[in-house]
Amino acid sequence: MPVFLLRSFFRKLSAKCRAGNHAGIYYWKTSLLITGFESDYLDALPARKLYLRFFDIDWEAASGQPRPVAVVEKAATLPESIELIPVVFITNRTFLNLPDEDIPSLAENVLKKIFLIALDFPEHEVKELQFDCDWSPKTRQKYFEFLRQVRLKLVEKPILLSSTIRLHQVRYFEKTGVPPADRGVLMFYNMGDLEDIQAENTILDLNIAKQYLDNFGEYPLPLDIALPLFSWGVLIREGKMISLINNLSVDDLEEEDRFSKISESRFEVAKSTYLQGYYLYKGDVLRIESAPAETLLESAELLSNVLKTKDLSLIFYHLDSVSLNKYPHETLEKICDIFR
Repeated sequence: MPVFLLRSFFRKLSAKCRAGNHAGIYYWKTSLLITGFESDYLDALPARKLYLRFFDIDWEAASGQPRPVAVVEKAATLPESIELIPVVFITNRTFLNLPDEDIPSLAENVLKKIFLIALDFPEHEVKELQFDCDWSPKTRQKYFEFLRQVRLKLVEKPILLSSTIRLHQVRYFEKTGVPPADRGVLMFYNMGDLEDIQAENTILDLNIAKQYLDNFGEYPLPLDIALPLFSWGVLIREGKMISLINNLSVDDLEEEDRFSKISESRFEVAKSTYLQGYYLYKGDVLRIESAPAETLLESAELLSNVLKTKDLSLIFYHLDSVSLNKYPHETLEKICDIFR
């Protein structure tokens, strides 16, 4: 799509989403290098929220300490009109290994790291921090205490605290707990078991999602929504899932001398070959998973009927030219329309 048409479309999209709701997009790469297409896409987003993954926290076995990894490097300047929201992903094993007494120091160190990186964006005031952790029953208390410590250390700063939430954590919140945050972000994707060889689409499976939509009105936190705009290939070898190939689509497997079509979403490797840096063996199977436009629209309809959050933020994952080019621009307009 020509740049001027893209800008025109998103101006219209902005007008549709401003009526109480807002849209944003995640950026999940380690280098903040935005292409011209992505810049135009971002420039026209309603509310212009960029949820930028600053870094991950993972457990380092050698030192017996949590460490920041995959730290973002600034390679582009963001327009001042964009609201920048730092996001930190924390692995579950970090809290499995972290002693209780070290939680306050982890919170302090994470905040120091966040605000150090934020110095690279002096034109953007931090108004919200988001933490992403798929906590388990064994790590819930530690993660929640981490959030409490973050809140205590931010007590003099008017900064919103948000936490990502999975479907089962909403449906069974009395059992899984509710994070001590201001808002939750429902991650409406990655619903199935990647290692299940019989699964068809673990990115967005509405048959699974519908099993968890009973008591959303009772959830104590206001919920925003994150929807997927990506695809991948699940590489299966000898009956086991061994890897993910990002941004893979059916169109990448059209060469019949290399790939044999088994079904609409499955292909067998006809002869050993390279694909996007991966070496595939004859007999390997590729399962293509995505978030089709029609499924995204159905997702929006489902969620709009159970979520009554005021000033809801609709967040797309993620800002990437390869992914965004696969979606007709009318799709995002219709999704915003549903949540008006």
